[in-house]
Amino acid sequence: MNKASLSFLIVASVWACSPTTESETSIESHPFPYEYAAELDTIELGEERLYTLRYTLVGGETDTTVSYRFQLVAGSVRAADTIIEYLAAGDSLHGEYVFVDMPVSLGAAAFSASVQPISPDGE
Repeated sequence: MNKASLSFLIVASVWACSPTTESETSIESHPFPYEYAAELDTIELGEERLYTLRYTLVGGETDTTVSYRFQLVAGSVRAADTIIEYLAAGDSLHGEYVFVDMPVSLGAAAFSASVQPISPDGE
């Protein structure tokens, strides 16, 4: 066996015996272990049909408070709002937000949403 083969064998043995490291991050280090989903729909109030956003927030392994921000654009009109929700560990929250100033007559609409955690000290 030549020196190059012996060196390779030693390096390979050391590498094979070294502990593996995983790139996973522990649950505790995630600031907001939760999930959310939303869908745009319409609702009839009185004589007017308005856009409404139906959403679901699902808590993770720890209690958390989240800021749920959403925006709707219909025609040339834009509306945005933020909802603050408390999610107990493992709980699901279903809600509906009616855009009272956004009638369907404005035209086709699109929405965007984002969720951010709120730290216990309110930041």
